[in-house]
Amino acid sequence: MAITIAGSGIVSANIADNENLGIENFVPQGLICSNDTDASHDVAISVGGVRDATNVVNMRLAAILTKRIDAAWAVGDNNGGLDGTESSGGTPDASTMYYIWLIKRSDTGVVDALFSESATGPTLPTNYDYKRLIGAVLTDASANILPFYQRDMYFEYVTQFSDNHDTTITGDTEETATLSVPANSIAHIYASLVNDTATDIYARLHVWNADSIVATNTYFSWSLMSTNSNHNRTGGIGMVKVSGSSQVHYKAVEDSGAATVNISMIGFTMLTRNNP
Repeated sequence: MAITIAGSGIVSANIADNENLGIENFVPQGLICSNDTDASHDVAISVGGVRDATNVVNMRLAAILTKRIDAAWAVGDNNGGLDGTESSGGTPDASTMYYIWLIKRSDTGVVDALFSESATGPTLPTNYDYKRLIGAVLTDASANILPFYQRDMYFEYVTQFSDNHDTTITGDTEETATLSVPANSIAHIYASLVNDTATDIYARLHVWNADSIVATNTYFSWSLMSTNSNHNRTGGIGMVKVSGSSQVHYKAVEDSGAATVNISMIGFTMLTRNNP
């Protein structure tokens, strides 16, 4: 790096290489994931770069890389991407969150990617020694990738779907739901509370992070409230941080009747993309 200084001001700088400067640090540049031509099985990763998870080396894709979730990992574009954490080698599991890892081998400098069921420890191919979590996709009951859009750290499902439908609510009792989002992410949800049989004048729904040490109505990350003398219905869009197990707690507060709680999934903000 050469810097020219004239008087009291810096007038020019020439940075030949930022490999050891940590300029990219933990903020990905590019590396946006998207459904490819075979949207049910392929994910395309755009050109870009980022530091590895230990902030030691740069990892750069010079061209779009497409990986297949329906085949065991093999190096290169349009090849398989499964790392072996699936139940049957080379076949994706149904209704499962797959984490997308950028990987690099230091001996040749080759950068590739893989799908893993692990959010923390993917099975790296031989000679690959650096990794970085850059995205996540969800498979449906047929083990196909659910269509999605990615905007920076935000991943939005193309179609909203019910993720937790609870018809056995006990009033003012804490319940637990595991949401279809990555661990430690921010879930974007539509939640609703229905209690058509109630004759009371209020209903409330609280949703909060399952890691929270407080579990009372006084402290919550998101809530809904409705008042009506004959029935109680309320719903709305909100965000809630999930735990390391992708869980939230929720509680319906109602005086009488049979309440139903539904949590539908819109998408998630993947905090670990910028801070693995």
